[in-house]
Amino acid sequence: MTLGVKDVAKWRQAFVEAVQELSETCFGGVPVTERGYRNKMPDSLLGAFVQVVSKEGAVLVGLIASSEACDGLARLMLQMEPEDEIAENDANDAMGEIINIAAGGIKTKLSAEIGAIELGLPLFLSGRLHAVGNIAVEVAEMSIGHFPCELIVFALTGK
Repeated sequence: MTLGVKDVAKWRQAFVEAVQELSETCFGGVPVTERGYRNKMPDSLLGAFVQVVSKEGAVLVGLIASSEACDGLARLMLQMEPEDEIAENDANDAMGEIINIAAGGIKTKLSAEIGAIELGLPLFLSGRLHAVGNIAVEVAEMSIGHFPCELIVFALTGK
């Protein structure tokens, strides 16, 4: 039997809670609003991702948004003014830091239940991902401040 994540929604919920805490600590307490959930792969992806690995299996978590929203979230992270220019590399690095902090929050929330959790390297991706095999997708549609975004968890289910 293939090792796989049994409750992907649990990972999604830990991710949502980690982003809510991140808003308090890094974004100056801007409101985080949940707009809904779905189990469908988005048509395109632009955002930061990191792999989270445990004895239960590996998940890939990502924070995706439009280019403008990614830049806005990066400005929040870097404590810049909304009108300040931000270089693409700086925005991508800031998004990588956001996902890394959020993944650390997931680790804190789930390690007592799951055991040791390790984080991979954050990546900024643009384009499409295609799920191969038994991949479950959990998406939380959110707004961080006035920036619409999606929190995505991809997991091998072992089914």
